Amino acid sequence: MKIGLITGTGLYSLPNLQNTIKEQIETPYGSVNAEIGEWSGREVIFIPRHGKNHTIAPSDINYQANIYALYQKGVKIILATSVSGSLNIDWKPGTFVFLDQFLDFTYGRKYTFYPLNGKLAHVNMTDPYCGETKKYIQKAADELGIDIRKGGVYCCFNGPRFETRAEIRMVEMLGGNLVGQTNFPECVLARELEMSYASIAIVSNYAAGIDEDLTASELTENLSTLGDTVGHLFQRTIELIPDDFDSPAFHSLDKAIL
Repeated sequence: MKIGLITGTGLYSLPNLQNTIKEQIETPYGSVNAEIGEWSGREVIFIPRHGKNHTIAPSDINYQANIYALYQKGVKIILATSVSGSLNIDWKPGTFVFLDQFLDFTYGRKYTFYPLNGKLAHVNMTDPYCGETKKYIQKAADELGIDIRKGGVYCCFNGPRFETRAEIRMVEMLGGNLVGQTNFPECVLARELEMSYASIAIVSNYAAGIDEDLTASELTENLSTLGDTVGHLFQRTIELIPDDFDSPAFHSLDKAIL
């Protein structure tokens, strides 16, 4: 079973990835630069969503092309990171959090593949992130001694600017506890193509108003030591996922097309 990895700010390479090749994957939505290699005998297709040199703004990422490229390559499971600002004072920089829900405050993004092949699908997004895949991430984390918090409600803004105090207060009133700029519409597009998608939020900073001196350099400094930890976590997760893995996401179109 092929695995897709999509990472964000500060995470531009994977430790211990073997037999790597770089490939430009052509899709109906545009071309995608990916790195293809092996982890523990499984083929892995790796896409750093901002590009290797962090030059693609969140609103300019070609989410459709990235997800479709993985689909074309036969990927069934996507593991992702979502660098986030925290509204929870207990989730300090460096904390890992499972994403459970999202709130979308973006605009102008191409957030669906449909209509596709003359059909329109209405996929169920009640639980946007695959619980079956998260079980294996949790098992890997337990083995490695990595603490992953639960209950992440990710609020996606367009970026690349940071949020205002008023926006953070709004998010808090709506039940959000993390803010970021990239996770939507990735998870929706993956569901539309019947791929399992799970994401770990990596807290890089406290949100605006909690952190009184929020800077981009603070993010990269806080993330600088976490790349290997994420790599080891995902590598062990891939080792644990069985060949007969199944997920409700694999059947998301069964009752979605009218």
